[in-house]
Amino acid sequence: MLLYPASYRSFAFNSHLAADGTNVEANVHTTVTIDARSIVTGYRDLRDPLHLAQGGTLGRVHKNMTLIRLAGRIEATDAAQPQGLADREREMLAAFDPYLCYLASPTTDGAFAFDFTEATADTTNYPTMRIPLRYYARPVERPSIEERIGENGWRGYALGLVAPDPRCYEQTLGSLSLTPGAPSGAVVNKGNAPSPLRATITMGGAGASNFTISDGSTSFVLTLAGLVNGSVVVANMETSGPFGRGRRVTLNGADYFSAKTSSAATWLAVPVGSTTFTITNTTNVTSCVLAWGHARA
Repeated sequence: MLLYPASYRSFAFNSHLAADGTNVEANVHTTVTIDARSIVTGYRDLRDPLHLAQGGTLGRVHKNMTLIRLAGRIEATDAAQPQGLADREREMLAAFDPYLCYLASPTTDGAFAFDFTEATADTTNYPTMRIPLRYYARPVERPSIEERIGENGWRGYALGLVAPDPRCYEQTLGSLSLTPGAPSGAVVNKGNAPSPLRATITMGGAGASNFTISDGSTSFVLTLAGLVNGSVVVANMETSGPFGRGRRVTLNGADYFSAKTSSAATWLAVPVGSTTFTITNTTNVTSCVLAWGHARA
C-alpha cells in the first residue's frame, strides 16, 4: 500500500508512483503520500469468566469491522503554494466527509472502494507480483490536517476508514455463467477467506417453483413461477461487501424476497479454493451468472 498508487472516491494517493512502484518525477511535488498505515480488525468472542469457571465454553467468535488508518503528506510545487496546498486540502476534506459519502451512496451506507496494491511472491496467480486490492469502507470522520509555519511545501494529514465488511477483496470480481445446457461450473476463490456470492438470473418466461443453486452441500431455492420473458432476479447472499448492504432478493430492481423458499438461514458463500456450483429446475432460465470476490482476511 505504501509503495504503489491508491485511491478513494477518485482522490489519488501516491501519484508520484507508477503502477509498478517506480517514481513518476513529474508528480513528486504534487502528490498526497501514504507514509504510514495500520489495519485493525475487531473481534467479539463472547468470553465470560464466570461462565468458563462453571465449565462453559468460550462461545462463538464474531468478526467485526476493520479500521484503516492512513497518515502522510499533502505536497504542492513552489509555484502553487499556498493555494495549491489549500485546494488539495479541500479536495481531501470533501472526499473523506462521512456525511457526503452517505449522501453519495446511501445503499451502501456511504461505503466506497478504497483501492490499493500489494506485492506478492505468488507468481502463479499474479505474474506481475502485485495484487490490486480494495476494502469497502466509509470515513470515520473528516481528516485531521496539520499546517505548520515554515513547512510551506506540505501539510501532514491523518484519516480513518471503517469497513463494515472486514474482508479485503481483489478489485476484479470472479464471474461464472451457468445455463440449462451447462448447469455446473467451478467457482474459484483465490483468497484465504470465504467470499459473498451474487446470483443474477435472467428469464425467458415463467420458471419453476423450485429453481435451485447448490454448492454440493447447501441448496438455495427460489420460486420463479409467474415471471415473464426478460425478468431478472438478483440474489445478494451477504450482509455487506462488494454487492452492497444487506442480504436481498430483487426482481427487476424491486424487492422480491418472497421468491426465496429455502429456510431463512440458508444462503450461499464461496469457500476458499475451487467449488462446483450447480443449477437445477431451470425451466425458462436463460442464464444464471454467479459473481464473487477473491476475499482475504
